[in-house]
Amino acid sequence: MKAVSVPEERISVLIGSDGETIEELRELLQAEINVDGNDVTVNSKDPLEELRSINIIKAIGRGFNPEKALRLMERNSSLAVINISDFAGTDSGKERLKGRVIGKKGMAKDKIEDVTDTEISIYGGTVSVLGPMKGVEIAKKSVEMLLNGSSHGNVYRFLENNIDKVL
Repeated sequence: MKAVSVPEERISVLIGSDGETIEELRELLQAEINVDGNDVTVNSKDPLEELRSINIIKAIGRGFNPEKALRLMERNSSLAVINISDFAGTDSGKERLKGRVIGKKGMAKDKIEDVTDTEISIYGGTVSVLGPMKGVEIAKKSVEMLLNGSSHGNVYRFLENNIDKVL
């Protein structure tokens, strides 16, 4: 049995209206999923499915809608969670860094997602990336470059130079 903590405001998304989302997850993942406050436990006969289930629940907790989180059921998919506090110590610094990852009119986030075939969620104090493993690896590096202060141009060049590794 594995457990993960989900932010209180995301529990309703995990459960869904009338419990439909959590029931769908239980059926799709063939796992026992129990919610107790903010704690969600998963029990499955297959340890890999249990880990996959935890990652899907973690993705929902980090701001992804359930449909996007279910991309983690695809072969060779992964989830990366980057803690913005590792890059900024103040609340204003964290907000500024979130803005850098999003970019003007969402351009930076969209560009990273498009080139790497990933989904990015900026929620609370984290930036999360899900999708194919190679894409997640390159998207994570791109986000970390932005959080470390690299210019958007340098990040876009990095993406263009590594696009062949995603395909």
